[in-house]
Amino acid sequence: MTGFNRMMGVSALALATFFVAGAAVAGTLENVKARGKLIVGVKNDYVPYGYLNDKGEVVGFEVSLAKYVAKELLGSEDKIELVPVIAANRIDFLTAGRIDAIFATLGVTAERAKVIDFTTEYVSAAGPSVLMAKETTISKWEELKGKSVCGIQGSYYNKKMTEEFGITLVAFKTQPEAYRALKDNRCIGFVFDDMTLQQKLKEADWTGYKIAVAPYEFQPMAGGIRKDDAEFRQAVDKAIGKAEAEGKLIAWETEFGMPHSDYIAARAKAASAK
Repeated sequence: MTGFNRMMGVSALALATFFVAGAAVAGTLENVKARGKLIVGVKNDYVPYGYLNDKGEVVGFEVSLAKYVAKELLGSEDKIELVPVIAANRIDFLTAGRIDAIFATLGVTAERAKVIDFTTEYVSAAGPSVLMAKETTISKWEELKGKSVCGIQGSYYNKKMTEEFGITLVAFKTQPEAYRALKDNRCIGFVFDDMTLQQKLKEADWTGYKIAVAPYEFQPMAGGIRKDDAEFRQAVDKAIGKAEAEGKLIAWETEFGMPHSDYIAARAKAASAK
C-alpha cells in the first residue's frame, strides 16, 4: 500500500470511529417507519450486485435484496431511497447517518466490525482476482511483486496486496477509472472482486483480456448497519431470512446472470426448514 493510500485508510477509519462515538446510533427502525422510507447505500457500478441498466435504473442482486427489506419493513419495495456509494465512503455515510444501511458488496472483516455491525451474511463471494491482457504469462500472486497493479480505494484486501504480495497498488476511486488505466497501460493488471471481473470479460471490448490470477479465498458478504442498533438489525435479518426461505436470492442469481452458489442454495434450504 502506498503512503497515500495508507493515510487515506487510517483517516477513513478514524473518521468513522469519530462519528460512531458522537452519534446516537439506536432507533433506526423507528426513524425508518416514521420517515416512511428506508435509505440504503448501494453500488451503481458493480455488476451484478448494483449497477445501472439500459434505462438508467439502479438494479442488481443487492438492490433487489434492499428493496425486499424495504417491503418487509414498510409494506412496499418502492419505499426506499438508493444512495450510490463507493468502497471508500460507504462506512462513513453509514456512521454519519446519511444512510440507514449498506447493501454494497460489503465483505465481513474484523476491522470493519470495530466500526459497524453486520447483518446476517447472505453471499460467500470469491475474493479478488487479477484481470490482465491475454498474452501475459503471470498466473500467481507472487509473480506480481514490485509490479504496478490497478485497484480500488477502500477494498478490504488492499493491505494484503501491498504488504504480503509486494504489489505496487495504483488505487482509484471508481472502477471506470481503473479499467481505463489498465487499457492505457498505466498498470499491468486490475485487482478486483472476481465476480465483477468475470462479468467484464463478457463485454466485447474485453475479449483481449483474461483472469490471469485466480482468487485465493472466498469472502462472506453482508449488509452493514450502525453499531448497537439491535432492534433494526433483527428486523433486517428477519427480512433477509424470509427472502432466503422464499428462494428470492436464488431467483436473483438467475436474473442478474450470476453462477448459482452452493452457499446460497444451502442457506435457502436451511431458512425454509425453520
